[in-house]
Amino acid sequence: MKKDKVIENTLLVIIVNVTFFNLFLLNAEVQRLVLTIFFITYTFVLTKIVKFRKVDNKNKHKILILIIGLSILYILILYIIGIFTGFYRNISASGKTISRTVLPYILIIIFSEIIRQIFVTKENKKNTLIITIALVFAEISVFTNFSKLWNLQEMLVLIGYITIPSISSNLLCNYMVKKYGLIPNIFYRIITGIYIYIFSVLPDIYMFFQSIYKIIFPYIIYIIIDDLFENNKFKKTVKREKVNIISLIISIVLVIFIVMLVSCKFKYGILVVGSSSMAGTIDKGDTVVYKRFEDDKLEKGQVIIFLKDDIKTIHAIEDIQQKNNEIIYHTKGTNNEQKDEGYRTNKDIIGVVKFKIIDIGWPTIWVNELFNK
Repeated sequence: MKKDKVIENTLLVIIVNVTFFNLFLLNAEVQRLVLTIFFITYTFVLTKIVKFRKVDNKNKHKILILIIGLSILYILILYIIGIFTGFYRNISASGKTISRTVLPYILIIIFSEIIRQIFVTKENKKNTLIITIALVFAEISVFTNFSKLWNLQEMLVLIGYITIPSISSNLLCNYMVKKYGLIPNIFYRIITGIYIYIFSVLPDIYMFFQSIYKIIFPYIIYIIIDDLFENNKFKKTVKREKVNIISLIISIVLVIFIVMLVSCKFKYGILVVGSSSMAGTIDKGDTVVYKRFEDDKLEKGQVIIFLKDDIKTIHAIEDIQQKNNEIIYHTKGTNNEQKDEGYRTNKDIIGVVKFKIIDIGWPTIWVNELFNK
């Protein structure tokens, strides 16, 4: 018995380490290939060592039909919203995408769900937690590449748009695999994940709203399944659990809201000041709240945020001129002796600063400096 436990723990350590370090491979295509080969090999070894427990539930066929229907509804709702928000061309949808992205992702889903069923159905909370972490790492590596995350803002988007929704989806899959087996999970993950690679147009919806949608939808599925198919005797306990989950979702939504506000996904955004070029007016460590620029009329002295060499800069407008029927702006940091080199146009401007909050940005600066070391 001890030997079996040691082998099981060793296998868990292996999958967590491989899925974690796979995040840091330099090429996204290599990430998917490594993950696919690893999951196939790992599943083969796992099924030889650990007993595969079949889940037999009289409602599993009804659940499968329900999950397929809800997964299609998930996509339909996004495209209905897209009628109002607009669509954009999906440049990644091509024949090469299917062979290099879609097929490996489908294999990853299938074999990861076999792995999930083996560990989660053993009713060991520690094993369930570890395998969930590993599968979240795996899903992150399918959709992003850590080697291309150059700053804190991109890391925050990764957390809000991919990681937290992935956790929500994996919690649902853990619940379903214990009750109804792995097939509903496979269909759910394939339908809700693959469409972004094969549809030629995608709905143009803010990341913030997509993040909330991706977090809440798995919980909606859980509620529907629980109400339709589970005859719970302990209604008070279930109700308390649902209240706790709702509280958790509200907390996560607030976190996502902050993340997306920092990531400038709304009409208003916030930005931490990381230099002293505006000292006396806006000091290093202050946080500014700005309104997104939409070709508004600007005046001399206004503080704007603009891109300069792909870096967001906060400086004041020193002079406004017209050149070749185009308005140009000369800018200057109030603490700098000279004007900024060159000039800015409307295309360069991100937003107009409305007010500042003093000193609350220092933790972000410290984390950013640590992140960029």
